[in-house]
Amino acid sequence: MASLLLCLFTGPRSEGRHTVEQLARCALDAGHEVGVFLAGDATAHADALQPLRASGARVVSCSADAALRGWDRPGTAGRGSFVDLGSMAAEADAMLCLGCTASLDGRVVARHGPAEERGWLAVRLATALTLTGRSVRVMLEGAGAGWAVPVDARAWMGADPGADVDGLVGDAGAALFVSAATLATHGLDATATRAAVQVVDDAWAACAPAPPPVAALHVVTGELTDALVVHAIAADAHDGVEVRTLGLHDGVYETTVLARALGDQGLAHVRVGAEDCRRRGVAPPAGRADEYPAIVDALLAASTSFAW
Repeated sequence: MASLLLCLFTGPRSEGRHTVEQLARCALDAGHEVGVFLAGDATAHADALQPLRASGARVVSCSADAALRGWDRPGTAGRGSFVDLGSMAAEADAMLCLGCTASLDGRVVARHGPAEERGWLAVRLATALTLTGRSVRVMLEGAGAGWAVPVDARAWMGADPGADVDGLVGDAGAALFVSAATLATHGLDATATRAAVQVVDDAWAACAPAPPPVAALHVVTGELTDALVVHAIAADAHDGVEVRTLGLHDGVYETTVLARALGDQGLAHVRVGAEDCRRRGVAPPAGRADEYPAIVDALLAASTSFAW
């Protein structure tokens, strides 16, 4: 028996809840322990996912995020915080985060800055992972580069990004990396970055654990041609990691095209979600479509997993 942790950060108008529910049910049916953590807009799914608790899953919803949205109910089962996420991650054998890219080996990708909630969710997720005792490394990518420089977001966020970054590094022991190219692309001066943030040539490589994982599962829910996704998959393969790519949600479109292009040589390495294909009328190449039980097995077999 293994333990699977499913984290969801996306709201009602996404496939995330359905995917989490199906994976959780399949894992429970296979005799595994299941934890589900909801934060941000995903706290809207707390009631819909309550039946999982009756089936044996631990379902925790961030009460602070629910309260900000006006739907927190004190006394309701499953109210919790990111501290609970830390304990759930410490007990898990595998983790999949939908809506925020992170892995159980301590890597977190912040692609949104402190001016919006999704950036804060990444930082809070990284803080929670430090509670596992693992080394946590945060990659600041795209607008996430905003965390590397002083930004005053207190007028609408009610919090100080600088204090959170300094605390994540100084108090929690995490490391934050941003590439010089990302800073330049966003018009940011590398000399003006916070002391807690390290400017490097390749932030993904700087975040990589040593030694590298044996096997990595990259779950693509959007564009497979996303530059960071391509770089992450290629870098893992270059480091000798056994890479498996799985297309879910809208990710089945480009992943299906890639799978057809590779032919039989990539049969075991490029897969697509069978149900997500059926919902879109996409016909995957023969032998490449995985039902939810097979996806659960892939998550538990991988040394580390990312959802993009």
